[in-house]
Amino acid sequence: MANYLEKLTSDMKTAMKGGDRPRLEVLRMLISDLKKKAIDQKVDNLPDDEEAAVLQKAIKTRADSVAQAKAAGRADIAQKEQFEIDVITGYLPKQMDAAEVTAKVKEVAAAIGYQGGKDTGRFMKEWMAKYKGLADGKLVQDALKTLG
Repeated sequence: MANYLEKLTSDMKTAMKGGDRPRLEVLRMLISDLKKKAIDQKVDNLPDDEEAAVLQKAIKTRADSVAQAKAAGRADIAQKEQFEIDVITGYLPKQMDAAEVTAKVKEVAAAIGYQGGKDTGRFMKEWMAKYKGLADGKLVQDALKTLG
């Protein structure tokens, strides 16, 4: 996908015209996060992979909020946060499921000659080069542990 910020801005305008207030709030917040990150790095535009990282961090934060809200019995908050996760997920590349992650982990491990914990750094370098942002890090970690 081309520039996330451009897509979000375009969709924000559409949400404004359509009166989709909940979606509009999420999009404005994401645009703000992306602009803040660019300002922090003193650049005009972030590379796509850094923009994707900002969106993934937003999802991770909301997932934690959903878990905490459910634990506290606040279904209303959990539902709102889940809606935000669903909106953000629509902008990211499709994530691999557990079976895909396991297969890809085995493939990368075989390619580098993974021998256990001491090769984790090499494995992660290779993994990030090929599949950065396409799988949950926890799934990758778990699949790697089964090999080691």
